[in-house]
Amino acid sequence: MLNQNSGYGQAILANLASQVGVIGNVHIVMNSANTDEKNYKHMQDLFPADADGNARFYTSLESAYAACESNNNDVVLLDGNSAHVIAEQLTIAKNRIHFFGLDGGGRLHGQGAKVQNTDGTAAISVIHVTGTRNTFHNIKFIQVDDDATSLNVLTEAGESSLYKNCSFIFGVADNLDQTDAYEVFMSGDSTEFHECTFGADTLTTSAARAIMAFDKTGTARAKSVVVKDCIFNVASTSADVNFVRVMAISDLAYGNVFINCVFLASIIGTISAITLTDAVDSVGSLAEGNVLFVNPATNCTNFSSTTSDNFSVVGPIGVAATTGVGVTPS
Repeated sequence: MLNQNSGYGQAILANLASQVGVIGNVHIVMNSANTDEKNYKHMQDLFPADADGNARFYTSLESAYAACESNNNDVVLLDGNSAHVIAEQLTIAKNRIHFFGLDGGGRLHGQGAKVQNTDGTAAISVIHVTGTRNTFHNIKFIQVDDDATSLNVLTEAGESSLYKNCSFIFGVADNLDQTDAYEVFMSGDSTEFHECTFGADTLTTSAARAIMAFDKTGTARAKSVVVKDCIFNVASTSADVNFVRVMAISDLAYGNVFINCVFLASIIGTISAITLTDAVDSVGSLAEGNVLFVNPATNCTNFSSTTSDNFSVVGPIGVAATTGVGVTPS
């Protein structure tokens, strides 16, 4: 049995504390199918119930989240070996809860800690964030429900949410022929994404959809969003897909920034995946809000050739519509 106060057990807890960087209660989540692994028993030893009888070891993300106290900077640690399957869309309405995937970190995609929903539940999103200052590190979110309503991976409607080294993908192609299927439905206030990946080229999109859509969730709309060092990826048979799209004139506010982002449409002849026309697009006559793209890179025909109200690009400047578009070296 590992001891929390000495030897290897203390070293593990010290390492986790240095990575987490907050002081709330810590909850560990292990997949109940992994009882044959040493780590499973080790974590049971290291995370016994506290002095008040509150559990610290869980076998489901839902139960660990339910045990978290809002505004207490509680932590949820997700084992990085196999998927954590949630029964339905998980709404993160509490504040200052911090979710960490235990896979070593630093990945743009292929994170070991996976969170996915359950097929047949008609879950609109995998997670729907409405709380304040929640954080998500080293987690892959996967939409696996093929019901007609399961159109998003993340619905972001919180305040000051932070996503670092996370990825957001569809696990089935059933809804990728719908124009309102999005990896991220964005209406968050001061949301930040750092070193994340949105979309994948392993399934084929066949409709003029967007990977990240700026749209309202009720009355909430996107504002002061920062997306830094991220990759957007798709394989599409429709040239009218956009990686970023502002849907309506009232869906954006204040200044929003994309820094060093890559917008990559994979060209795959065997599935007729083609070059996209525009990497990003905006509604005409945008009422307010603007987006600054700093050093973007894309293989689309244009960065934005049609409506791009309140869009600006900083970086290698070419012809206005093709700023940031890569060229074939010769």
